[in-house]
Amino acid sequence: MRDGINLVVDVYRPADAEGEKFPVVLCIGEWGKDGQDCMEWFADYPQDYFITPFWNGSLEGGDFTYTVPRGWVHIIGEPRGVGNSEGVKLGDSTNHNPQDMQDIIDWAVKQPWCTGKAVQMGPSSYGRATLVAGANPHPDLIAIRPSEGPSHLFDNFNGIKDSMFYNVHQGLHSYDQLEVNSNLHPEYRQLPQYLTTYTKEEQDKLIGEILDDPDVKWNQKFYPQIKYPTVSHQLVDELIYLNHPTEVENGLADIKVPMYIGACWNNDIYCWATFECFRKSTQIPDEQKKLMIFPPMNAARPFMWFADEDTRWNEYWAKGIDNGIMDEPRIKIFTMGINKWKFENEWPLARTKFQRFYLQPGGGLSPEPVPGAPEPDTFTQQAPYMDPTVYCLRYTTAPVDEDFEVTGHMTFRFDAAIDADDTNWLIDVVDLGPKGERHLVASGYLKAKYNTIDEKKSLDYYPCHKRQEPIPIVPGEVNRYEIAIMPTSNVFLKGHRLELIIKNQTDMRGKMAKNGIYWWPFMRTVKHTVYFGNSYLDVPVIPAGQK
Repeated sequence: MRDGINLVVDVYRPADAEGEKFPVVLCIGEWGKDGQDCMEWFADYPQDYFITPFWNGSLEGGDFTYTVPRGWVHIIGEPRGVGNSEGVKLGDSTNHNPQDMQDIIDWAVKQPWCTGKAVQMGPSSYGRATLVAGANPHPDLIAIRPSEGPSHLFDNFNGIKDSMFYNVHQGLHSYDQLEVNSNLHPEYRQLPQYLTTYTKEEQDKLIGEILDDPDVKWNQKFYPQIKYPTVSHQLVDELIYLNHPTEVENGLADIKVPMYIGACWNNDIYCWATFECFRKSTQIPDEQKKLMIFPPMNAARPFMWFADEDTRWNEYWAKGIDNGIMDEPRIKIFTMGINKWKFENEWPLARTKFQRFYLQPGGGLSPEPVPGAPEPDTFTQQAPYMDPTVYCLRYTTAPVDEDFEVTGHMTFRFDAAIDADDTNWLIDVVDLGPKGERHLVASGYLKAKYNTIDEKKSLDYYPCHKRQEPIPIVPGEVNRYEIAIMPTSNVFLKGHRLELIIKNQTDMRGKMAKNGIYWWPFMRTVKHTVYFGNSYLDVPVIPAGQK
C-alpha cells in the first residue's frame, strides 16, 4: 500500500492461458480470503437461509468457479489487520479503506495477465467495500456490482438497537463464523472506539448511562457484557451512539461509476440502504444504473446467486461485449405472493396509486374513515423478563375480490399514547391467506423518543427521523407517529387479506430470534393506546393491467 503496509490477496486465474490478458474482478471484505476457498467444493451445494442449518454469511468472496472459466482474474483480498495482512484493524475505516482498494486495483491492472480494467463486487461487507470504492474510484475501476450493501447510516433512523451486527460478529447469527482478526499479531484486538475518543470521566458517564438503561439493566445477557466492554468492540460504541445520535454522511451520493446494486426483501440491514443508494447516487447517469431485488431475507451461501447476471453486467463494461443487458429494463424485482420476477424502469413506479386504509374499531382495516370518536384500542406489553409473550394489536382488511398488487413504500401514520416515557413501535404488514397461511410483506420500526421528523430528508412516502438527542415521551400524552415501512413488492391474491400488526417486541422464543435476528427487547411494562380517526396505512397500489 502507499504507506508501506502489505496486504495479502488470492489470485484465481484461468488455467492454460499463458500470455493471455483478462480483466479483474476484485472482492474484498472483513471476512478475509482464506475461508472463501470452500466455494470450490460448495459450488454445487449452496446453503439456503433458514432451510439449512449450515448457512454461514461470511462466505461472500464471490464464485470464482464461475468467473474464472469465463475469462476473468478473480482476486479476493484481506483488509488491514485481517488474517495475514499487515496493519491494525480499526473497523469500517480499515475493512473498507478506499485508498487500499485503489492500491490493490493499481497493482492488479499493471500485471502482465490483466487487460488494465477492473470491476468490483460482492455482498455485505464486500458490498460495503464496493460502494466505498465506487465513491472513491481508481481510474481503471470500470463498474461495480454491490449486493446486500449494509449501512447503519441510511436516512430512516429508528433509534432501536438491532441485534444483527452484534450477533454476526459473535458467531451467533445462523451458522456464522467468528470475526476474523490478525494472524500476524494475535495480540492485536480491535477495541471500542470510545476508549480513545473520550476522557476517563466522559467514559464513566457514558457507560453509566448504558448500565442505568432498563433495556440493559434487566437484560441478563448484555448487562454483564457492558461491564467487560472489550469483549465486543462494536457493542458499547453502538449503544453510546444510540444514546447520543448525530448526523452522518454515508457517501452514497458520491458514487461515480456504473452500478448494478441488489439486495433481498425484508432484510433490515440491506434493503433500506440499497434503495437509498439507488436513489441518491445521482452522479451516475440513469442509463448506467440498475437495481435487482431478490427473494426475501438472505441469499444462499457461499454467495453465488445471479452469478450469470453479475457476469453479463461486468462483461459489458470491462470486455465491451454487447450482450443485451443494457437493453433490458433498469429494475428487476422479485414479487412476493405470485413469486415471479417483474421488470420496471423507475422507482417508485410512476403508475402507483396510493390507497389509504384506516384502522377500524374491532380490528378492521378499511378505506372508509372512522366516524365519531370511538374508544381507542389498547395493549399492555409486560416487561419480557416477567412475561415473554408478545402482545399486539391486529387490523385486517376484508378479503380482496381480485389480485391486489402492492409495490413501493408503505407508511403508517397514527395517534397514540403510552404510560411511560418511551417504547418501541414495531409494525408488520402481513399477507394473510384464506386458510390462515401467512407471510411477512414488510416491516417498520421506531423508538418513541426519537419521534422527530427530519423534514429535509423525508419524502411524501418516506418519513425520516432526526439523529438527535432523544426527547422522552410525556406519559399519557397523545403523539403523532409516522413510520416508514420497508420497500416491498407483493401481490395479495384473490381472497387474501392485508394485516397490520402493532407491537413493541420481537418474539424472543420465535425462529427469527433464535437465528440471531431481533430488536433489543424493551425491558419495561408499557400500556399502549392507539386512537382511531386519523390512524391509517398508506399503501402503494399498482393498478391491474397497467404497465
